[in-house]
Amino acid sequence: MIVVYFDTRPKRRREDLYDREKELSEFQESLNSNNSLTVITGIRRLGKTSLLLVGLNELDLPHVLVDFRGVNPNSRMDVYKRIESAVNTFFRENREIWSELKGNLKNISGLQVLGFGVNFSWKDEKTDLIALFRELEKYNVVLAFDEVQYLRGPVGSEFAGLIAHLYDYSELRMVMTGSEVGLLHDYLGVDDPEAPLYGRYFHEVSLSRFTPEQSRDFLLKGFEQVGIGPPEKLIEDAVERLDGIVGWLVLFGRKAMEKGLSRGLIDGVFDEAKALAMSEFENFLAKRVAARDRYVEIMRAVAGGKRTWEEIKEHLERKEGKSIADSVLARLLKGLVDSSFLEKRIEGRNVYYVIPDPILEACFK
Repeated sequence: MIVVYFDTRPKRRREDLYDREKELSEFQESLNSNNSLTVITGIRRLGKTSLLLVGLNELDLPHVLVDFRGVNPNSRMDVYKRIESAVNTFFRENREIWSELKGNLKNISGLQVLGFGVNFSWKDEKTDLIALFRELEKYNVVLAFDEVQYLRGPVGSEFAGLIAHLYDYSELRMVMTGSEVGLLHDYLGVDDPEAPLYGRYFHEVSLSRFTPEQSRDFLLKGFEQVGIGPPEKLIEDAVERLDGIVGWLVLFGRKAMEKGLSRGLIDGVFDEAKALAMSEFENFLAKRVAARDRYVEIMRAVAGGKRTWEEIKEHLERKEGKSIADSVLARLLKGLVDSSFLEKRIEGRNVYYVIPDPILEACFK
């Protein structure tokens, strides 16, 4: 039987994408309106890439998809190799375009045309990516960049400048996704006049977690697809503990298929998911060694119910036995919020912080 909802691969058909009709329509409308830049945001594991692929496939739009997850932002080679791989995948899947285009590609500086595909250069004579993308523009190709917030530093700024040039001087449609929402907004120059992309309009499609009702229906329909009738109590426990994060609900469904239904199933899913969530947080800490202990203590404070600015500050000061400047705490909280490990919520005059991923929250309790 074909697995749809519990398939861990990004979805490519509408019927595989559960209950994202509103977001899908909004994304497709942005593309149909010829917006130069569309941005898909949402915390980790909500299905941004699936929404992107379903939207493009339904509109039958040829597209180059570059996955920047885990890219080394200080390595031009790494960035160029990611783009090279995506372009060659595009040519393999669109052989007619390749046949018509390969003659023109020989005139692009820094680009070597092979028997089938291309090689990039990134040193003395860098591949002219603008010229390459302008050639693809002739075929109405959409440029899609997944998890763009990983592009930081000089190479990331260089790439942002390239996007800004295409925005201003081409009719290409571009899409960016990002799970570290604040960092993506920083990359887009939302509040920074010095950023290469500052002042350029983009349409943002934001994904939210499932409601408890949606989570329950998602699991029931997924189990129905694979011929499993789960106990109601198991479904309710999964909905409560996995709290609307699509990726964790999918993992729960896959584990049920592999190992069968049992009382320990959710605990097993939790253990595996916690290891993955903490690995991602450790990657965040590895780039911020000097403030590592403070980031950890903030997460512990919020997981333990200390969620206001005052409560978090008191927690840190008690741990360190000294005062902490407001500006320092503001910088620490911004780092966690920008990376989507914390979420800042405002209700009336009350401002507080939560850990949006229930698995990560459990790690710090």
